[in-house]
Amino acid sequence: MNKLFICRTPMQIIIAICIKKQFFNKKDITDLIIMNTFNNYDVISEKIKELKIFNNVYNAEFIKKKSKKLDFVFNTNKYFKNIILKDNNFYDELYFWNYDFYTASLRAYLYKKNKNIKTFLFEEAYTMYFPYKDLNKEQLFFKLITLKNKIFHHNLTRDNIDGLFMLEPKLLLYKPKCPVFKIDSKIIKSKNVKDIILKIFNVNNAINKYDKKYIFLEDGREEYNDDLVIDNLIKKVGKENIIVKSHPRRNPDRFIKKGLKVLGNDGIPWEALVMAGDFSKKIIITISSSSVISQRLLLGKSSNAFLLFKAFHLPVKEFNGDYVKFWDNLESSDINSGIHIPKTFEEFYNIIDKIEGKN
Repeated sequence: MNKLFICRTPMQIIIAICIKKQFFNKKDITDLIIMNTFNNYDVISEKIKELKIFNNVYNAEFIKKKSKKLDFVFNTNKYFKNIILKDNNFYDELYFWNYDFYTASLRAYLYKKNKNIKTFLFEEAYTMYFPYKDLNKEQLFFKLITLKNKIFHHNLTRDNIDGLFMLEPKLLLYKPKCPVFKIDSKIIKSKNVKDIILKIFNVNNAINKYDKKYIFLEDGREEYNDDLVIDNLIKKVGKENIIVKSHPRRNPDRFIKKGLKVLGNDGIPWEALVMAGDFSKKIIITISSSSVISQRLLLGKSSNAFLLFKAFHLPVKEFNGDYVKFWDNLESSDINSGIHIPKTFEEFYNIIDKIEGKN
């Protein structure tokens, strides 16, 4: 069979490799599209080609300019002409997480060639576990493509996909209308897969840079004012003890100006770093970064990690009261190991004081 993955993040590449290793036959032709949506995507793409993990690897542009997006909507053949199989074969299966205007158009393009194509979602982070209607962002160009597909093709929705690939199906907050396939954690822990991932992301050269006790994982959400958290953390533990892993979508200058050591924006996913190094004695702090959760689900490794989103009390959909049970299932009562979700900043700072041995 012929299968195609679309990956927009390094974490998605890791999941794609796990699915391929666990579920596919050696005779399957498996191709990969890597979007230009993270730093060093082209370097990582070349490394994957070099290791011959997939049969074909394509780089693709995620279009941002409005005029070009409009051209993309009505001239999809021009953008997908290079994504073809030899001897006029077609793809039997398409795998992705981000259902955006690019994926919707590509799926319609492939459907014209094979009306029996199957479509699968694979998880990237915790949003896979929430009802899709609460998370879907209906942007203008996505609406245009959806309307076009309804008229000319077979439109794809969350209700008519052919399966979900997940790390922990028991955490689902809805009942899917399709089969659910569990990704075995043994796959990611196997020496073969671990070696592949470390080589792809050149992790061994980066792991020694994480030499501080406190690691702050920045979020992509600008609505969080995390400067106050960082400033208070500096007062309590000292800036010489803090590292910031910056988010690819945000400017790291605000942390550099505070005199902090800043890493990141290098295309190396947090999960790969944890896979290579020992972070058991580190304190991980974030507002809502999914890396803390995917580390737990993907690798089964608990860390002394704090998620602070509850303390902000912001009306973000995936953090509202309907999903408390999801977070409660992940939260640990053991202060020395696990995921902790303080309800207030005072609670968080008191715990930091205890860790530092202060009264």
